[in-house]
Amino acid sequence: TTRTRTRKAGRNQGTPRKMPTPCICLATSDSRCRFKAIRAERHAPGPSDVVIDVKFCGVCHSDVHLAKNDFLISKYPCVPGHEMAGVVAAVGAKVTAVALGDHVGVGCFVDSCLNCKYCEAGNEHMCAKGETLSYNDPPKHGRAGEAPYTLGGYTTKMVVHERFVVPAPKDYPLDKLGPLLCAGITTYSPLVRFGAGPGVRVGVSGLGGLGTMAVKQAKAMGAEVTVISRSRRKEAYARSIGADHLVVSADRASLAAAGRSLDLVIDTVNAYHDIGANMLAGGIKIGGMDSAGTLLDLLDLDGTWVYLGASLTMINLQPPKLALQQARITGSKIGGIRMQRECVQFCADNKIEPEVVVQPATPAALANIYELLDAGNDAGARHVLDIGSTLTEASLGEPIGPAPQFHSGAVHMALELMFLMHRALLAKVEEAVLTRSGAIARVLQIGAVAAVGGSAALAWKHLVSARSSHS
Repeated sequence: TTRTRTRKAGRNQGTPRKMPTPCICLATSDSRCRFKAIRAERHAPGPSDVVIDVKFCGVCHSDVHLAKNDFLISKYPCVPGHEMAGVVAAVGAKVTAVALGDHVGVGCFVDSCLNCKYCEAGNEHMCAKGETLSYNDPPKHGRAGEAPYTLGGYTTKMVVHERFVVPAPKDYPLDKLGPLLCAGITTYSPLVRFGAGPGVRVGVSGLGGLGTMAVKQAKAMGAEVTVISRSRRKEAYARSIGADHLVVSADRASLAAAGRSLDLVIDTVNAYHDIGANMLAGGIKIGGMDSAGTLLDLLDLDGTWVYLGASLTMINLQPPKLALQQARITGSKIGGIRMQRECVQFCADNKIEPEVVVQPATPAALANIYELLDAGNDAGARHVLDIGSTLTEASLGEPIGPAPQFHSGAVHMALELMFLMHRALLAKVEEAVLTRSGAIARVLQIGAVAAVGGSAALAWKHLVSARSSHS
């Protein structure tokens, strides 16, 4: 009788039973990204776990990279997705952070060690022992199940430790919550870390999904906001979401007019672009600061340029260029759970919402989204799957989806790696030139003598002498 009453009380409180949680997922079995609905199981919920009915999941460009194995590390079947939003369906006995019926989100990671100095400071995403990513990542710390690797948010159910669940106000649109835990936190984190606020002049390079969020957040923080774009095509849109100015990066006159006008730049461009961090790019003259000639010259004294893009190519940087304007170039990686919760509340309080396009969670729709993202997604909207309404038992009977027509992929990544190696080789050549400038000068002098005097033999003799003296 006692056991019966305990079980009933547990059910009334929404306490998960100690058995796996069945779910339906959209998965691809190989790098062709032909998705199909499959049955799967989440790990048995523990006393500190939260069971979530997933209602929406955003589709990120990194989903495309992992699903089509661009980094050559993907595991199959692959269930992507790290922008989950849903409703709490059950809670463990020790859960205090959320309750039944709460609106919640889950972002890019679902576990970390929780005892290193970074985790203890609220930077779980920088865990010294490695965070467990929301999908395609082996569990490392015991709170993300015992499966070989995690399954992501293209799913009807999630089981997550309460530490990694982000509550949201119920009046915040649930279809727009997921992107805050990827694009939203990626831009919010550096804006907070580098002091965006009243009196601070913030530039946003690129106006896609990340750039749109950066503009809205920086403006809500009280900053003066400038969008940096390749043309004026998006000027009306930029101003409609809060931008005060627009600089055309392809127009030298536009760059020059905006010289020294920014304190902080959030660079969201996910492809190689030369910001002019070298002496040969011009812009600054030794002995003083003049008007801008490159992107980096938009920064005022002690300004900061923050890279958010994931391009593998090297930047062309020479320290004296930074020294002459005391500029900083740095990067940023999402944010810890504390900052994610702060970001969601900030966006809710300031009515900041990502631009989203909600689409059915079907293989055909997903193939179309992947094609759009692969092509660049220049529109600035985040694509969101309607999991709750369209991923159902009936989905299991649907045929496998079409293969997206990609224009990039492993070949593109290989070309980027080749370009990187090429840049590295050029750097080695430059190093050799600088360290052996005396010998090279003698070689050039000898070449000139040979050309004038026509004495190749004499030139060769001098060349051998020069090489031996610097060997």
